[in-house]
Amino acid sequence: MGYRVVDALKEVAARHDASPARVALSWVLGRPAVSSVIIAARKPEQLEDNIGAVDLQLSEDDTRLLDAASDPGVPYPKWMVLQLDTAEDPRSKILHPERYVDGGPWKDLRRTGWSG
Repeated sequence: MGYRVVDALKEVAARHDASPARVALSWVLGRPAVSSVIIAARKPEQLEDNIGAVDLQLSEDDTRLLDAASDPGVPYPKWMVLQLDTAEDPRSKILHPERYVDGGPWKDLRRTGWSG
């Protein structure tokens, strides 16, 4: 995934005649929950480039490309929880099919709630 992000940063940087670092900082600053970023530079030119990220305006296409390249997908365990929310009764219906003739030995409380 890291190389996808770097390739996307380079592609957007070429469109804006900017460095990938400037694009990355601008992209992160454009996130709704981000109010500041920490930058690091060894040379004055790098510092100027980093500061220039504030003035770089990324298009919606640029942002979509960078978001897609960095999307990790649904992480564990969320994918498992989502699967359980939509799954049928996970017990084996193959081993004991007679138990499931009338819906099974246990009441499914996921949709009806528990009324202890």
